Amino acid sequence: QSRRFAAARGLPKVDNEDVASVTCVAYVVKPFSSQKDEQRQLGPIVIVEASYTGPTHVHVPHRIVVALEDSIGEQDNAARRDLLSLGPCGEKVRECLSQRGLQAMSIVSVEKRNVVCHRKLLSHLAGMLLGLT
Repeated sequence: QSRRFAAARGLPKVDNEDVASVTCVAYVVKPFSSQKDEQRQLGPIVIVEASYTGPTHVHVPHRIVVALEDSIGEQDNAARRDLLSLGPCGEKVRECLSQRGLQAMSIVSVEKRNVVCHRKLLSHLAGMLLGLT
């Protein structure tokens, strides 16, 4: 039996520190095809992050940007690659978010259609929620 996930209708509600510590917002971006595409993908991140830094949010969830990378070459190299070594998309996202005042955003790169990289991402997210990373 496969489990289906429903689309989120808004940001997760984090009323206390315990809930915030086990909640994660993952922003997923793909390589930008144009300046307009960059704004379309990063604009909502900037807006949400601004709301989390405002006075109305005492407790905030973990947040991370997942940059989907096109193939980085040889499969073995991709499998050994560390999530925290950013690929071209991740570097561009970091640069663009930094220009918008979000230098401290956690960003990881994940190669599209690479199961090993996807497993590393899931492990990284679990570690985040458990306070291991």
